[in-house]
This record gives sequence, structure tokens and C-alpha cells, in this order.
Amino acid sequence: MIVETMTREERLRATVKLERVDRVPVVPLIGQFALRQHRMSSLPSGAGTSVDWRRILDVFHANYDELGGYDARYVAGVAWPRSSWRVNGPRGGKRVTPGEGGIPKDFSVQWEEREIMTTEDYDTIIDKGWNGFLEQQIPRVTSQSIEQEDAAQKALLKTYLQDVREWNQRGVPVMCGALVISCEMTLSLARTLPRFSMDIHRFPDKVQAALEAMVPDFISNAIADIQESGIPWVNISLERGSGSYFNLKTYERFFFPQLKRIVEALTARGLICVLHMDTNWTLNLPYLKHLPRAMCICELDGTSDIFKAKEILHGHMCIMGDVPASLLSLGTPDEVCEYCEKLVDVVGKDGGFILSSGCEVPIDAKFENVRAMIDTAKNHTAPVSKKDG
Repeated sequence: MIVETMTREERLRATVKLERVDRVPVVPLIGQFALRQHRMSSLPSGAGTSVDWRRILDVFHANYDELGGYDARYVAGVAWPRSSWRVNGPRGGKRVTPGEGGIPKDFSVQWEEREIMTTEDYDTIIDKGWNGFLEQQIPRVTSQSIEQEDAAQKALLKTYLQDVREWNQRGVPVMCGALVISCEMTLSLARTLPRFSMDIHRFPDKVQAALEAMVPDFISNAIADIQESGIPWVNISLERGSGSYFNLKTYERFFFPQLKRIVEALTARGLICVLHMDTNWTLNLPYLKHLPRAMCICELDGTSDIFKAKEILHGHMCIMGDVPASLLSLGTPDEVCEYCEKLVDVVGKDGGFILSSGCEVPIDAKFENVRAMIDTAKNHTAPVSKKDG
């Protein structure tokens, strides 16, 4: 095992800053996996009184110990740090909950995408901004008043902050103090992907104007959440702007300008932005060099070419990932170890790499495979160029 000379917090921050560290940090995204390991059925759906938050946190702590510990919690528990009804993402839609409607109790949580925003709503966003639109939309699609929604989010935040305190008492940092669903993904989820894709071609100017109008509120909402959580890390969830969905011409016009404005505003305040980049972003990777250096994490899910990401972003941005769900679920510990060693050797060379699962550790991952991923970071030294000593 590598002799450790840094705390988890020091190791994590130095890695983001592209500085030398004692070993590669490992931060798996663990949620439903831990609950199934302890025979809990699923993640809860909200702030209802029936949710046993204490038991859920105890399960996460027990699973952490069983895995031998890792360098940070991606999120503190199962809630997200939102301080009010002003959330940076869509409200509404339908959750497919395990144990309901014939769904097995130990099934993974799913989401049924529904149209909860009309084409006329683009005009409202343009005229009133995102928060102005959301104030009208929440009662319409959730059957809750703004006051009820606000109380629910504050209750979830209270639970989240208690979770954070308990992790910090164990010397485990938490990497999320605010959540931002990217502007284009927010509209895509609210309109549905097919309709949003058509909107871009049917009335591009209106869509672009709405996207631009969302940015100021997205920035102020994230800052407000950070002020309440006290954690200077922002998770920016990206997916539907990638090359898996749209060509680069569309990305350049509609999506990247908004991301750049948000990231620049947040990093100017000293906040670290974790760019959660599900789907294939290989074509889009060069754009990340236009974001502030050593202030962001490019987090990949096993779909993008992480080795190409190293070539492009080396010396500019930390990379995180990307042990595939299929490998954690279907592979062997030796296969996981072999892939993780390759990640450490290639992507971890000269620093700037956090070993992690490709998005969330799958609910049906093998325990020994997750343990193998974590152990590899603790036992396999990343190479350093001769010029760096």
C-alpha cells in the first residue's frame, strides 16, 4: 500500500489544481449500490415523513467501511443541496419507484420523461427569466404551492447538512454544495428530448434567447445554495448537449456559451465545478480548454474516450472516471484492477486524475469489483515524467 502523506481533502484539492499528490484519489459515486448491499429497496423520492434518513446514512457509512474507505463522498446522502424552490433544473415529471406498479422492490430507480413545458413557455422564460417561469410552473406541474416546495427543499437541505457534518467528522470531504442541471438539459427534460430537438430547428432564435435568459438565475441560484451549504463545489450535470445528440455547430451556438458563462461566474468566486459528462463527449472535449484552468473536473462515464481526454486536457483540467458499469457488474476483480491500473498509468500520469466509477456505481455491481477499484488507487502508483522528478 502506498504511504499516504496527505489528508483526503488535501489530496482532492491538489488533484483539481493539477499539483503533485501522494497517490491518485478515488471517489466512486455510490448510492443505490450501497442500499441494495444492505437489502434496502430503493432511494426515497422526497422529503416525506416516511423516509428513514437515519437508516440510509447509516447504510452509506457501513458500506464505506466495508469497502475500506475512499477519498470523498460525491454527494453526502441521497438528497441534493438545494436551499429553496429556485432550483436549477426542471420540476415535475414522473418517478418510476421500485416496489410500485409491479416494479420489483430491488429495481433501479427510473424516470419517465413527460412534457411539462410548452412552446409558449419559452416566451415566459425570455420575459421573466428562469425563476420567474419556475414560480408559475411549479404549482402547475407538481400540485404544490411555492411555499410547500420551498419547505420541502429546506427540509432536504437540513438532512443534507447533517449528513455532511457526519462525513466531515470522519475526515471525509463532500464534493457537492450545489447542483446545476445544464440549461439545455433542463429544457430537454422539460420538453422531452424529441420535442426539444425539433424546437431547435423550428424556432432556433427563440430557443437560444430562452437559454441565454436562464443563465443569470442559474448562477445566482447556485451561489445561494453554496452560501447555505458552505461547500465550495458545484456539480453541473451535463448529458444532452454532447456529440451523442447534437453536432458541433449546434453545440457551439446553443449550449457551450451558456456553460462557459456559468462556469466562469462560479469559478471567479473560487468554486470548483464538477462537470458530470454522461454520454459521449469526445468530440466536444476541445471546448473545455476555453474554461478556467485548474478549477473544473471533467467527469466521464465510460462512454467518452477518457484517454483522448487526457491528451487534450493534460495540464488544463482534472479528469475523473471512468470504470464502466458493465465492468463493475459483469467483470472480475482482476479485470477491474487491470483497467484501473491502466487509468492510473495513462490518465493519472503527472497528476490531475481522480479514479471513479463511470457515473454511478450500478445497483447490481459486484462488491468485490468495487473494492478492487478502490484498492487499486491505494496500491498502484501513478507515473511521473522525468522532467517533473
